[in-house]
Amino acid sequence: MFRRLSVYKEINSVLLLYIMKSMKSVTLGLWRQISSYYELLKTMEGLSLTIMTAVHLTNVEPDQYSLATFQNYHMSMLEHLQTTLQYLQLEKMVEDIHILEQILNTYQISNIPSLMENGMPFTKDELILYTKKLHQHMHSLKNVQLRLWAAVKATARQDVWSARQTLAVGIVIFIIVLLASPVLVLLLRHIVQTIETFARSIDTSTQKLMAEKQKSDLLLSRMLPLPVLRRLRAQRTVPAEAFDAVTIFFSDIVGFTNISATSTPMEVINMLNMLYKLFDEKIMQYNVYKVETIGDAYMVVSGLPQRNGNRHASEIADMSLSLMRSLEGAKVPHRPQELLRVRAGVNTGPCVAGVVGTTMPRYCLFGDTINTASRMESTGEPMKIHISYTTKKALDEIGNYEIEPRGKLDVAGKGSMETFWLVGKVGGMQDESPRCLRLHDYDQNLLELIIKS
Repeated sequence: MFRRLSVYKEINSVLLLYIMKSMKSVTLGLWRQISSYYELLKTMEGLSLTIMTAVHLTNVEPDQYSLATFQNYHMSMLEHLQTTLQYLQLEKMVEDIHILEQILNTYQISNIPSLMENGMPFTKDELILYTKKLHQHMHSLKNVQLRLWAAVKATARQDVWSARQTLAVGIVIFIIVLLASPVLVLLLRHIVQTIETFARSIDTSTQKLMAEKQKSDLLLSRMLPLPVLRRLRAQRTVPAEAFDAVTIFFSDIVGFTNISATSTPMEVINMLNMLYKLFDEKIMQYNVYKVETIGDAYMVVSGLPQRNGNRHASEIADMSLSLMRSLEGAKVPHRPQELLRVRAGVNTGPCVAGVVGTTMPRYCLFGDTINTASRMESTGEPMKIHISYTTKKALDEIGNYEIEPRGKLDVAGKGSMETFWLVGKVGGMQDESPRCLRLHDYDQNLLELIIKS
């Protein structure tokens, strides 16, 4: 019988532990109440086994095994009773705590199991009275069980209600999200479209800005040499620089004062535009830099701002011959019967160059070499290239140039000078110039320049 009771006890314990371990989602209060209920059941189980053993001892002659079994059940019941009392103290169930404390004090005072270690020191009638007291305690524990179970159910209902509220809130939020998703998608799509439009606008603005920057760079490159422009951007200022040897070219239109006096301003501008456009196209083929144009004067230099060794004299000589060849047979646009003729002067020597001004900076040349080149131009003859002795000496070192002496010449501000005519180049030069040039409308040329830039 005792073995069957032990098996029943183990099965009941395993089931209760499984139930408690499976309830992982309960709150802390409900978990303590379930633990209290579990320990109370174990206490009642131990008490019922103790009662059954005591009844058995009143009906048979007690032996050592029966007494040991009674003592074990009794001690197990007391251990679970103490654990149940501790849980109830945490839950502050005052009435049930008082009942369990009375039961525990009764067993501790009676100390029956300890008296039974060396046999049966009391009579069967005393054991029967003790058994009745155990029945009374079982009844009291059943009442505690009912109240504790009611508390467990109340806490469980509250937890279930809280869980349902949480679930309901989650469902409401989920429904709101589902309803708001299309709106959010539309807003997101609108934002994406706005960003794409803004990006395209930025790209277009960037392209326009780059185009305008290219135009400004082109305009600046027409005003300043590219190397000087780069240094100016990097350093903000460009110091003046001295050059040991450069060659300078000056030209002007023969009879320009008379032509201007008998022509309208637009006709004069059209004529100069034709001439300068032709010169600008020609000088692109040579290592030269156009310094400036003042009225009908056209100034070109070679050897600066980038030094080219002793090639500056040959570059200017080749350019001068090409310009003169290109103007052969050219006529004044508004006077078809009158030829357009120019004078040219060339000089070689040292000079200083630098950027002058901030509002409209210009790359200017300074030195006696420039003055001498201007004198060579003003004392020259139509459609001839008048060169100084220094230029002639530089061309002789290079060779292959046809030069004729002009003889001694009294030059204003310079005194007597020996000058020369640059006639041509040995082997001749290719004829690149058109014949009988005519001008297009000036406004049309200006429009083409703006469009190309």
